[in-house]
Amino acid sequence: MEISSKPKRLKIKWFSLVRITGLFLVLGYHFFQNTYPGGFVGVDVFFAFSGFLITSLMFDEFAASGSFKLGSFYQRRFYRIVPPLILSVLIVMPFTYLVGTDFITGIGKQIAAAFGFVTNYFEIATGGSYENNFIPHLFVHTWSLAVEMHFYIIWGFLVYLFSKAIHFIPGGRHQQLKTFRSIIFLISAIFALASIFGMKIGGEGLKDFSPVYFSSLTHCFPFFIGAV
Repeated sequence: MEISSKPKRLKIKWFSLVRITGLFLVLGYHFFQNTYPGGFVGVDVFFAFSGFLITSLMFDEFAASGSFKLGSFYQRRFYRIVPPLILSVLIVMPFTYLVGTDFITGIGKQIAAAFGFVTNYFEIATGGSYENNFIPHLFVHTWSLAVEMHFYIIWGFLVYLFSKAIHFIPGGRHQQLKTFRSIIFLISAIFALASIFGMKIGGEGLKDFSPVYFSSLTHCFPFFIGAV
């Protein structure tokens, strides 16, 4: 197997269709919950493909250069996520005052949670429920962005450590790439299973599953399934 020295641009022609499908599943769940009670799985579709794409790009970078630059990875994630988030908050806030005062209650904490990427834990702490379509929190939808950001930070750091450690393994470049892929596969599988079992155990006895659904620890399994 010949390893190319040039980085590859990952292209999936049907990826946009998958994203649109995931979007309509989520919208169908929130607008027609009785008709489409399983539409929330659209969130997991997004998470799984995010894990797949990010891990693929990580591996492509390592295959092309023999290293993974953590600072550059974090920088790319920052510029891709933070500016649109700030823009959305600036656009939405003026219209909020035209809707109702319920959404303005604690708005400073809501914005701080969104910008701090901890909306998921903010909802857990304040008793937010994913199954309630009328949560009076304006930026509750950023809970999924928080889980995604936590995945980027932790997985990026771990892959960086793997990429450094792999150079101590004897053998040529091909062997290092093979070992690197095997390590990513193994660790991803372990994390996915741990998260799934964590959600199962944590959800036992709960009438409202929002705490285990919002948590990054118990809802990170789709990312790692995608990584696998």
